[in-house]
Amino acid sequence: MRWQGTLLLYSNGEPVGWWLDGVPPSGAVVGDLGLECDCHPGVVSGNALAAWDGATPPSYRDCSEAKGRLARRALAVQAGDMACLRTWNGRLGYFTVTDVSGPAEFEVKVTVWDAG
Repeated sequence: MRWQGTLLLYSNGEPVGWWLDGVPPSGAVVGDLGLECDCHPGVVSGNALAAWDGATPPSYRDCSEAKGRLARRALAVQAGDMACLRTWNGRLGYFTVTDVSGPAEFEVKVTVWDAG
């Protein structure tokens, strides 16, 4: 595992997000995971996303096998949803939406792997 932690995604009209290749992640304009604006309620954006509908969090292998589906730039989410992601530098990871405080405010638990 490269990094694991909780991040806040919050927009008051401007794009906001995180680059997830650094340890710790750094702020970005959308980046690997973020919000394009507060104009798309319930939608997160990122470099490459794929919804995960398993009962438990995905493993590195699960997200690796989902590579062909890691093409979406936006994903509608609600509390409890999980999704695989790919960073700008090609690392795999996933996030779980742990709290939705508003249409453009999400708390997410993120895991980023170096490799399997």
